[in-house]
Amino acid sequence: MKKRQQLLNIAQMVLALLGCVSFLLSSGKISVNLGWPFPWCFSLIFFAAALVCGFFAVKLSDESEKRRALNHMAGRQALNKEEFGKEFFPNDRDEIAAKLREILSRHICVDLSQMQPNDRFVEDLRMDALDSMSTVEYVIEIEKEFGIEIPDSVAEKMTTFQSVVDYVAEAVKSKAN
Repeated sequence: MKKRQQLLNIAQMVLALLGCVSFLLSSGKISVNLGWPFPWCFSLIFFAAALVCGFFAVKLSDESEKRRALNHMAGRQALNKEEFGKEFFPNDRDEIAAKLREILSRHICVDLSQMQPNDRFVEDLRMDALDSMSTVEYVIEIEKEFGIEIPDSVAEKMTTFQSVVDYVAEAVKSKAN
């Protein structure tokens, strides 16, 4: 998988360079007598091919990241959100955990049915690689859902799902008092 991605990246660079050279040849910026006219449309063809290679390289990268996250969770029991909350969290936190997992599922394109509380967002679930804005959007949605505020300094330290559940449960408890 990684070799195909590297080959696509190399092909993209080569095609982009060919596009630049063909543009310079067709515009007369470089005068070389090739014995035949070099139409400007060659530049567009090379640039379009470079874009296609770039698209497939990104797609391969996303698939690779999803596969890494799923491999990390492989072999675990699949649980729905309610079962997940009850299995891993005490009664006062099970509903919060279930809701947080539901919110997380909207911000990461990986099946979370086999996730566990100690899974790390970046290293295990590949959240940053799959969508760099997903972490910020996840925190914002948590704040809206629970009516709490999560300072950036605290959000940076929440590296596992367990740490998010713990913080939100305490914040909700403090808000109620």
